[in-house]
Amino acid sequence: MALGPNDLKNVAIPTAWDAAEISRLALADGTTYETLIRDINAAVGVFNGSLTGGYWANLLSVTEEAGMEYGQGAGNAFEDATEYGQGDAQRAATSGHMLPLRYLDYKMGWTARWLEDARRVQIDNDINAMLDAARDVFEKRVLTRLFKLEEETGTAYGLGSSGVSVPFADGGNGTIAYTPRPRFDRATAFSSTHTHFLRLNGITQANLVTAVKHLWEHGYDQVYDLLIAQADVSSWSNTTNVTGFKPRADVATQYGQDVSLAIVSDEYIGVVNTEYGTARIKASARIPTGYWGVVKTYGANDPRNPLRVRVKPSRGLGLRLQVDRIDRYPLAGAIPEMAFGVGVGMREAAVLVRNDSSGSYSTPTIS
Repeated sequence: MALGPNDLKNVAIPTAWDAAEISRLALADGTTYETLIRDINAAVGVFNGSLTGGYWANLLSVTEEAGMEYGQGAGNAFEDATEYGQGDAQRAATSGHMLPLRYLDYKMGWTARWLEDARRVQIDNDINAMLDAARDVFEKRVLTRLFKLEEETGTAYGLGSSGVSVPFADGGNGTIAYTPRPRFDRATAFSSTHTHFLRLNGITQANLVTAVKHLWEHGYDQVYDLLIAQADVSSWSNTTNVTGFKPRADVATQYGQDVSLAIVSDEYIGVVNTEYGTARIKASARIPTGYWGVVKTYGANDPRNPLRVRVKPSRGLGLRLQVDRIDRYPLAGAIPEMAFGVGVGMREAAVLVRNDSSGSYSTPTIS
């Protein structure tokens, strides 16, 4: 499966363009188009690779499939055998949903006359702004689907007239009911009212244990990731309420032998130890205050991660700078394009929480 063009041919130049002519064209500061296109290719290629290498890639895997299918329902059972008969036939129940696919573009607004007089720094600034916008929309849509309670339907999401992209276990509030498979060694049988969207009062050790248990009882073992709002870091690091908190060890600080610290990478602020396992804390200013979630991640682009990113087989994941007309300057009218959609993988693979004293979970606005 393609994760993006590996040969960095991300700029699609019309076939009628002559390579020698491109090498002769130059910006006002002398930068040739041949050099410019090569450098843009490299920048876009690095960006495309970063989508499956940064932290948020730990929440997802990339797929070309249009939907998901998975087991659900009550567990089957062996029966006592008899000499003259056979037990009842049994089969596993399955459910499924579709994954969205959406198209995005970003008009650069470069004209042939402007390109004649442009300097390299102006082009670089435009490309950097575009890459920042692409990274922003990707991360925002990953987190939005993670915390989103509502279903997505319709052609606006690339789901046709009747396809549905569902949230995690929603207590039966959506159109596609889901009953998790049982783990009798950890919990009693689940029902379609089982939900992973919780409203809990307070940032406390007990409430975190409640959320972590929701993963553990489905067979997800530590280490977990606790995703929190940047604005709530002080509350989560307050050991009066979150008794299991341990800060990340600082390489520039010498500690005494009795100090207990978390040995985690710099992207985490520390950990919280619970009776069901340890949760590493990842803070993000994209998450609004009062919201948090617990997930189990298996590493970047692992199919067991909670989210799926659907891509077109012909495009892969990432940007492509498309030039769809022939002009004196081949980048005139260039439009960066992306095609992807973010959906849920296994429906019990994340727990999302609204911190409030009353009411129900409601979907936050991700910045």
